[in-house]
Amino acid sequence: RLYGRNVGLLAAGLTALAVIHVQHSHFYRPETFTVLLTLACIWATLRMVQKRRLRDSALLGLMLGLALSPKVNVLPLLAPLALGYVYRLLDEAEGRWDGVTPEVLQKIAGHALLAAVVALAVFFVTTPYAFVDIGAFIGDVMLQTRMARNAGLFPFTVQYVDTPAFLYQIQQTAVWGLGLPLGVVAWLSIPFTIILVVIPAKAGIQRRHIRADLLLLAWVIPSLLFLESFEVRFLRYLFPLMPVMVLLASRMMLWGVELNAKAQRRNDARDIKISALVRQCVKLAAIALLGFVVVSTAFYSLAFQRVYANDHPGLEASRWVLTEVPRGTSIVMDNHWDEWLPGLYTYDIWQFPLYELDTETKMRTLARHLARSDYLIFYSHRPYASAAQDPERFPYSNNYYRLLFSGELGYRLHREFTNNPALGGVVFRDDALSRAGLDSPAPEVPSPDANFTLDLGYADDNVVGYDHPRVLVFRNVARLTEPRLREMLTQPRERGAADSTSTALMLSPEALGKQRGGGTFSDIVNRDGWVNDLPVLAWLLVVELIYLLTLPLAFFIFRPLPDRGVLLARILGLLAVCYVAWLIVSLGWIDFSRGAVYVGMGVVAFASGVALWFVRREAWKFLRERWRLLIFSELLFLAAFIAFVALRYFNPDLWHPYRGGEKPMELAYLTAVFRSTTLPPFDPWFAGGYLNYYYWGYFVIACVNRVAAIVPTTAFNLAVPLFFALTVTGAFSLGFGGENGERQTRPYPVETGCCRR
Repeated sequence: RLYGRNVGLLAAGLTALAVIHVQHSHFYRPETFTVLLTLACIWATLRMVQKRRLRDSALLGLMLGLALSPKVNVLPLLAPLALGYVYRLLDEAEGRWDGVTPEVLQKIAGHALLAAVVALAVFFVTTPYAFVDIGAFIGDVMLQTRMARNAGLFPFTVQYVDTPAFLYQIQQTAVWGLGLPLGVVAWLSIPFTIILVVIPAKAGIQRRHIRADLLLLAWVIPSLLFLESFEVRFLRYLFPLMPVMVLLASRMMLWGVELNAKAQRRNDARDIKISALVRQCVKLAAIALLGFVVVSTAFYSLAFQRVYANDHPGLEASRWVLTEVPRGTSIVMDNHWDEWLPGLYTYDIWQFPLYELDTETKMRTLARHLARSDYLIFYSHRPYASAAQDPERFPYSNNYYRLLFSGELGYRLHREFTNNPALGGVVFRDDALSRAGLDSPAPEVPSPDANFTLDLGYADDNVVGYDHPRVLVFRNVARLTEPRLREMLTQPRERGAADSTSTALMLSPEALGKQRGGGTFSDIVNRDGWVNDLPVLAWLLVVELIYLLTLPLAFFIFRPLPDRGVLLARILGLLAVCYVAWLIVSLGWIDFSRGAVYVGMGVVAFASGVALWFVRREAWKFLRERWRLLIFSELLFLAAFIAFVALRYFNPDLWHPYRGGEKPMELAYLTAVFRSTTLPPFDPWFAGGYLNYYYWGYFVIACVNRVAAIVPTTAFNLAVPLFFALTVTGAFSLGFGGENGERQTRPYPVETGCCRR
């Protein structure tokens, strides 16, 4: 109904294969019903717009009432439904806003009111307790809202303390929910669809889908903004959005093929100029991407379904304990607010109360039980992964986990029971220990080796904790005495210890190791190279390269301006390239290096190439007619830059002559960011710590200098002229626009896609 048969079938197939749908189909939770009913609401909205009948509004109300019954957090669904009635209003007025008469408005309002009444009645029938005791219902909803908005309010939400908005859910859904690469394509489809909404009418093929685009964006974007206002980020919160994102992704993947087909059908002179080779490359790339996504999604889905073909790790661990461990043996269970191993009623079990107040008394009790117990068992990674997220609340517990996994408590990892997704010798493995900053001990009884293991990083507890947790069984081999254990668990940590559990401002052992192994300044900067003999030239070459890569994208974004963004391209390019580099380094995908900056350049170059495809004729026309402006902008930038370089050359000392200043601190921070391998950067003032300060400006300069490889003190003196020149050209661009804006003709008429001019 929205994008045609091919897109619909592809989206249906990928939705059925997506791991998040396979997994939730095994959980008797309301999300599966919510997905079904939200999609039914969108379908009913389309039917209401197309049929224009009163009973279709009643059907829409029925679906809305049912959708609200399992979970009321689908209220953002009202946005696309309201947009559907706006479409109805325009259709009744024949696409003209001035054709909206009181009679038409009254008719549409009546239909919308009927839908609202039916929805309320259905909600009353299916959720009567919401009306029988409305006070308790509202109280429960508000309690859940408080829980979602405040990570750490309940024990099972501690794991989300300080998780970054958007980035955490993007990573979890892309890797574990939908799987790579479908997850990446699904997230990219959102900005892709937004771009198609705002592109000029010359793009042709997509204008007929603008209503569908707006309808789905009206559901996805408000929901994302609403859900990401929460600090608690259960993966299931985004579950109702997944089918719509898969639909947008399917449309995006088939877009290149459809665009190519349309270009081949047209025979006008303009399209003959399009190279047949280019069209064929676009088609082959689109087909290759489509095949790769479908095959990899199917492979991962089949691998994940093997989880349900094998026994649950908790059952395997329970059977092993019942078989190998004598009855009555003392066991410490570290599974507070977590699941239990079944059937262990004949054992002397004590549960470590992780989420209780972290005190020395709590550690003394733990020491007593560790001294007398033979085994220690984790049901899942929830305890140590959660404690690591809130080290200020759990300083003693984090110390306990560090000592345990390093073997200092005398307990050795004996066995681990896992049931990772696997197919054809390929195993998809998650790793919570690295995120918690803990050592990864090898079990005494090794697991069967896989032919190929993909370590995909940290998986949310809700992803693995229910159906395939990693059960760890530690054995007491050293038999340390209670006084010794008590001393180790209660003594203060050494000040300045480079461990994420000692203070929230310390690098984790993994991050510290990467920072130390990232090379020396001599590895990054060649003092004898030509770049340090001609630093101004090297600096300008990097800045100009980023400028040229960004120019088509700036032309596309700033088309309403008279200069078409020619003067703003440098600012946009530096921000975009450095943001991409910062993002991939912060996500842990790559170390901060020259390669990370090159990736940022590549992403911006790709975006510029796509933008240039849409505005190539207009850009060529602008270049022919306004080439003098392009040359003037370049001369203006160079003049401002060289003038300030001369000033810095004659007075390179940035220290305030009378009052001192912050320049030594800023130089230290720039040097630390430039030298860092991971993000956040290391703290130049506190060994083993990370930079507790805003560092984006330093990161931009560090990115330029990673490519230029200039001595940081010289780069610091080149950064000041760069910012000055960017300020001059940016101010000129705005001034030029204000002076010439009224005399410029807008290149394209304003179109809404849902009404006539």
